[in-house]
Amino acid sequence: MTSEIDRIVRMLEKTFERQPWYGSSIVNILSDVDPNIAWVRHGQLHTIEELVRHMTSWRTFAAKRLRGENDFEVSDEMNFPFGGTWEEAVSGLRESQVALLDAVKNFPEERFGEMVPSKTQRYTFYTLLHGIIQHDIYHLGQIAMLKKLTPHQP
Repeated sequence: MTSEIDRIVRMLEKTFERQPWYGSSIVNILSDVDPNIAWVRHGQLHTIEELVRHMTSWRTFAAKRLRGENDFEVSDEMNFPFGGTWEEAVSGLRESQVALLDAVKNFPEERFGEMVPSKTQRYTFYTLLHGIIQHDIYHLGQIAMLKKLTPHQP
């Protein structure tokens, strides 16, 4: 019998690097981003690189909370970080996938209904895990649109 942990791991894997039901995975969408356009800004929209780093920050948050690091917060600087190279941004996202999968696989399923320690909101670990998947998909759509808006995209 498939556990809820197994189903969430499968969704994280499909969304990240396999074939999700909605279309292209994160890896697929990012695979042909030219590093020279990753920082191109359209008006006041976030850049592709900012969105990738933002996704990484919140995936890191989820992994740390699952591991019991209840004091970890995403600071304003971490929320949409600036700086570094495109390769570092993508590498950080890949590392966040490994860390998040490890944290999910080692989290006791019977704790899904427990509240995540938070100073600002009330939500369960179950909601956190589904929320991080939804968060990735939301920003992936933004990245796909930015790729279409950006000239010289291969």
